Order: sequence, then structure tokens, then C-alpha cells
Amino acid sequence: MTIRPSVAAPARSAGWEQPVLVDAPRDCRYASSLDPPRDPGFLQRVLRQADVLAEHNGWPPRTLQQVRRGLRMIASCHEPGETVKASTVTAMSPHGVPGLRVLEVLFAAGDHLVVVDDRTDSLTVWIDAKFSTLPSRLRDELDAWITMLRHGTPRRRARPRITAFTLLAAVHPFLIETADRYTTLRQVTRQDVLDWLDGRKHQTGDAHALRGLFGVLKAQRLVFADPLTRIHVSGRNPSTPAALTADALHAIGDAARNDPALQTVVVLIGGHALRPHQVRNLTIDQVDLPNRRIDLGAGRRLLDLFTATALTGYLNYRHERWPDTGNPHLLLTRRTAHERGPVSTYWLTRLFDGLLATAAQLREDGILEEARAVDGDPLHIAAMFGLTAKPALRYAKTIWREPS
Repeated sequence: MTIRPSVAAPARSAGWEQPVLVDAPRDCRYASSLDPPRDPGFLQRVLRQADVLAEHNGWPPRTLQQVRRGLRMIASCHEPGETVKASTVTAMSPHGVPGLRVLEVLFAAGDHLVVVDDRTDSLTVWIDAKFSTLPSRLRDELDAWITMLRHGTPRRRARPRITAFTLLAAVHPFLIETADRYTTLRQVTRQDVLDWLDGRKHQTGDAHALRGLFGVLKAQRLVFADPLTRIHVSGRNPSTPAALTADALHAIGDAARNDPALQTVVVLIGGHALRPHQVRNLTIDQVDLPNRRIDLGAGRRLLDLFTATALTGYLNYRHERWPDTGNPHLLLTRRTAHERGPVSTYWLTRLFDGLLATAAQLREDGILEEARAVDGDPLHIAAMFGLTAKPALRYAKTIWREPS
């Protein structure tokens, strides 16, 4: 009988992991919050995190209850250590689970949990839908510009998301028309650009967008020549500030009488000429009602009795509507009351829907009224509203031209 020496099995390395054969998406939409969690430790961590965020951001009890329910549903269908995908969470929103709030909890608990944001980028979806009909070569040239806009280069920083969207929306009509005649932007001539810009409502912005597109393509040697090299589109002179009519002012006053938010915006923009973004980002700490002043960082504004009364009324409304909010901003909405950011530009614009003036026109009217009271003194206008010399003279010249 021959005895063979035993061969020791190879030791498994400490970092060995079973590779994932199929990354099947989880469907937690119909999971039950009463089912036991597959990882009790994970559930306890995220529930504690939900309690912290609820107290910090002032979530209503019902919101916290719905978030905890969603977390229990997720814990019942995920194995210990398994990655949670954002798309899995957002798919639960139509089923009574506040997906965005649940994601907020999961990302806040990121030290103990890996969460992957696999949601499709909305700007990417828009780009694919708008430019899907372009020839492949032309689309490759456009993608080179898009990559620079969204990700930048070692020498050029990436552009903000809204800027990228605005530039792409501006060149979209030009590219669609170009695709009917050419298969590449190398074929575009200076006359093609001039013909397209002729009669455009926003010539300056459209030319700026095209100049950015062809400038990048020329730098990357994707086109032989820049067709906008000798094209100069002068911007329009700033319009003369115009005062609002009595009917417009009465309509704004009537609308603001029963709307504390609109009333606050009107007194800050129309009375103190704050810009819309300043109003949106104004925090409670910047408002000093006992001393009747607002700290704007670069300076302070004294508050008249009417403004102080309007701000007091809004603060009372704010406290009654959202007593537990942790948002430091003065203006709140139903959504931002449970977050930390300011109200959106869209929300502020919507306040003036149906009225006879926009926020910008209301601000111009307020500055003109003050300029008229001081006989168009540009130094007073600049000091009063924090303007530079050029816009201050713009308002002063408007007053000087008025018939005495």
C-alpha cells in the first residue's frame, strides 16, 4: 500500500470576496415594513439617523413615520452589506414612501453604508432627446463641447449646470437646421452663421453660444476654421428704467395684502431694491427687527415701519406654519421648510404670476422713486442701493430727462 503525502489546501486570502454574477435590481415597492430586517444593525443605524434629521430639519411626525416605514421596507429586502441603489428607493415614491427623504437618510448614514446614486442624470436625458436626430459625426463634435462644458479641462473649469443647459438650448435650433444640409460642423461657413443669426430674438446670446461651440472645436482641431471669427454682434443698450403704472402698483398691493410671502418680497424688492437672489438667500440672522435693520454682508439697511411690520407678520406666519423647521432662511416653502436650502428662483418668479409687473420691474420702480425724491443725485442712488457708478447714472439720467 502506497501512502501519498497529504497536500494542504491553499489558504483563502483574507480579502477574498465572491464576485457578483448577476446584479439584479431590487424591487422593494411591495415589501412589507412588518417583515423582519435581514440586517438588524443596518436598520437601527438608519432609523437613528432618520430621528436626527427629523429633529434637525423639523419634519412633521407623519413624514418621519413614512420615512421609517420606507427604511423598514428597504431593510427587509437587502442582504447584510448589500449596496442600496437610489433608483430602488425612488421607485417606492408612488407607494406612499417619501423617496427623497429616505435617500437623505441613507446618504447621511454613508459612513456605515454604501449607497449608489444610479439615477439617470436629467440633463443627459434632455441632451439625448434633443440631439438624437443629428448625424453621428456632427453629434461626436457636439459631444466634445458638452464634455468640456460639464467636466472642464485642466485649463478650463466646468460650467454650472444651468449655464450648460442655456448654451445647449441656444445652439439646438442651429444644429437641427445644420443637420438638414451638412453631416459635420466643418462644412459650416460664415454666411451660414450670419443667415441663421439674422432676425433672431436673442442674437447676442445665440452668437455667444455658437462662439463657445466652435472655439472648443477649433482648439481641439475638430474644425479647420472658426466661422464666427469675424462676426461681431453688439449687445443691446440697457433699456431705460420705467416706472410702473398706478394700476400695476394697486394690483400688486391688493395681491400682497392676503399673502405674507408676497408682501415680504414686495417690500424687500420694491422698497429696498434687493435683488431676487438676495431675497431668496436672506436668513433670519440677517434680520434685526428690534434695531430695524438688515445685514446684507456688504452693508446694512435700515428698515422703515412698513417693512418692519411686513417682516413681523411673515415671521409670525412662518412660525405658525412651520414651528419646528430648522431651515435658517427667511422665506420658506412646503418643501424647503424640511431642508436647509433657500427657496427656488421658480418659486419667487411664480409669486408675480398674473400681476402687471415682474420682480425686476418692481425693483426698477423702487429705485426710480428714490431717485426722483433726490432729483437724480447719482451719489445718493449709489450709496442708498449699493450700485456702481454706471447703473446709478442710468437711473439719474432717466430722472434728468423727465419733464419738470
